[in-house]
Amino acid sequence: MVQEIQLRGRVIHDFPYPPERRKCPHRALVSLTPAGSCLHRCPMCYARAYPWSQDAPALYANTAEKLAAELAEVEICPPLYLSQVTDPLQPLPELRELTARVVEVAIQFGVPFHIITKNGEGIVWLLRRVPELSQYPRWWLTLTIEAPPKKQRITSPQASPVEERLRAAEVCAKAGVFVAVRTDPAIWGLVREEDEIWLLDHARDAGAQHIISALGHFNRLSFTRLLAALHSAGYHKEAEEVRRFYGSGGTEGFFRAGTIRARLPGREKFHQFMREETERRGMTYAACLEMGREWDSPGVPHCEAAPQGRLAKKGPSGRFELLPDCYGDCLRSCPNPAAPPCGRPELRYTYPFGFSTLLPRPHPLWT
Repeated sequence: MVQEIQLRGRVIHDFPYPPERRKCPHRALVSLTPAGSCLHRCPMCYARAYPWSQDAPALYANTAEKLAAELAEVEICPPLYLSQVTDPLQPLPELRELTARVVEVAIQFGVPFHIITKNGEGIVWLLRRVPELSQYPRWWLTLTIEAPPKKQRITSPQASPVEERLRAAEVCAKAGVFVAVRTDPAIWGLVREEDEIWLLDHARDAGAQHIISALGHFNRLSFTRLLAALHSAGYHKEAEEVRRFYGSGGTEGFFRAGTIRARLPGREKFHQFMREETERRGMTYAACLEMGREWDSPGVPHCEAAPQGRLAKKGPSGRFELLPDCYGDCLRSCPNPAAPPCGRPELRYTYPFGFSTLLPRPHPLWT
């Protein structure tokens, strides 16, 4: 039984991260479910570890209608991100139908959008359900493939098999869709260099153009769940290696630090290896959150790399048009800081943005 909830707040919202050490560009996040309400139940999931997360199947039933109303209201729109706290194509018919309706709204208004999923057959379903999506040039796909098939039974046991995700990547790439692959979190101690090489080779062969990765970060609950999953699968040695790699000292001191992540030298070594191997295969690379832009491939406009990932401005027809060279990473790469093409100079320092920032501005002659 799926619980249908009415979303009361705004649909469109930004990443909550402030400017300090922020790497994410401005995005219009569209939450389709409460945090953690995902059938994949990946043990290391950060959203499932929130104190307010909800395991039971649920969705915000009015998301598509509220999104349409908000897109009718705003003049500036960053790319939509569906859905950052759960998989929008998890095998839940009611949620997939909601995702399809949200996609139809995005296409109707002409806004760019981004889908990230671990469900290969879900992508194929969506292409059948929304036929115009195959010809829509303003969306891109990211498939998360965090481990090779044998180890996927630990990291994402309820998601699509890795081979199915790769087939979906190939289908979309052949249709002209920009496809990226995320190999994060690369749980070091469980995965090794040879596993990442396997993933990179298969991502390239499937038509992916860009790779995103990270060693990941955890809190006490998500890390405990991860270690339990490793032990339950008989990976006792690997569990201890994971524990050592992501911290030091006794268990109590290890968890007291708050965020659990790999030490800086380990992260530097990992991202140097990943970038070199990715670029050797003709793809571009970006490190997610845990490292700065200097670890990304040259010329990548933002961590997702998709050329469609630009701010859009509403035209006279009511449809949005992409702004040239304006990728929403206003903190670092505004194409014209003196006169931003979006007309919103505050986006250069307002992180996260407020909804009012996206609204039309009065014409100077009217003030």
